[in-house]
Amino acid sequence: MILNLLRKEWIDIKRDKKLVLGSVVLPLLLLPLIGIIIFAATVSQPPTVDIINNSPLNEPYVINLEKYIKSNGGIVYTNSSVPSDVQIIFPKGFYENITSINRTAVVYISYVISSSSNALSLVENGLYNILYNVSIHRIQYLANRSDINISPSIVRDPIVVSLLYKLPTGGKASASENQFAQLARIVAIILFPASTPVIFFVTDSIMGEKERRTLESLLASPISARSFLGSKLAISMLLGIISSIGDLAGLVIFSLFAPYIVGESVTFSLTFAGIIIAVYMVMILLTASLSMFILLILGGSVRNIQIVNFIITTFGMLASFSSLFLNFGDLSFPLVSILGIPYVQLVASIMFYVFGLIQESIFSLLGTLGVAILLLLLSSKFLDSERLLLK
Repeated sequence: MILNLLRKEWIDIKRDKKLVLGSVVLPLLLLPLIGIIIFAATVSQPPTVDIINNSPLNEPYVINLEKYIKSNGGIVYTNSSVPSDVQIIFPKGFYENITSINRTAVVYISYVISSSSNALSLVENGLYNILYNVSIHRIQYLANRSDINISPSIVRDPIVVSLLYKLPTGGKASASENQFAQLARIVAIILFPASTPVIFFVTDSIMGEKERRTLESLLASPISARSFLGSKLAISMLLGIISSIGDLAGLVIFSLFAPYIVGESVTFSLTFAGIIIAVYMVMILLTASLSMFILLILGGSVRNIQIVNFIITTFGMLASFSSLFLNFGDLSFPLVSILGIPYVQLVASIMFYVFGLIQESIFSLLGTLGVAILLLLLSSKFLDSERLLLK
């Protein structure tokens, strides 16, 4: 009997070519699309700076700043009315103040808040270079006047900061591992939206059965509740496998844009790809179990199915954004309670793996799998045909 149901579901899937196409194309496109957007923003929208010089004496410092900005990918306009991300004004008296041993020079910066933050960083770093060189010159001048043999750079910077990375476990981490964690957060954010054609298959197929008026005859037949749910689940898992191919291809393409996101190339390992596929499949299973469980409570009307989809979407979006704002390597009470929200455990599994917490990653994945199976067993045991049909 289950084979006949599977054959029926497969025929329905082959008829719905848009579902199959969307299951592959959506995960294939979303991650690369983010990479393309970031690349386009970097290449087609370089930071622009307008330098206003109110005195010819300031020219050496203006040229110094201009060279720095241009060498770091920025575009510089001088005394222009062209709209720019940042405008910096060198006022009259700047030269006299900066060349005096006992004066402070002032520049004025205007920053458009909706513009590229990189433009402001370029200006600040360029001004810091000027500040550093002037400081060294002043220290050397004072040392010469005092007849003292010193290193101006050591006097200028008595403390050197060495940035070291570490994992939540306390172990050492490299800068590339930190960049990998940043990319993993983006992957976790996109994982749920990319899989929406597949994860809503169960509720959408039930709605389709109701519209074709075949659900009533199916539930009235000798088919068991477990066979009915099992056929839906088996096809959704098959779609998940097909969709994961597109997801992996999208992941590979997305990695090509890593230099524009974190500054250097990052390669995703086969183990990480395996974690992504495992999370993907458990997410589909969890969605199927949650959908059926909630439908048993609310009933199977079209409106209730839409409510179920909304609830699932809300949980999924909460989980996606949790990867952006939460440090899963250091969750304490009461924030740790967020792991009770559906799908957050799956995001946590990805982030735990990235942070080197392999056991926690596996536990999160298996724990979610256990909950999904339990909900499916409860749904199949207490399936009420009338409630699914009439409510």
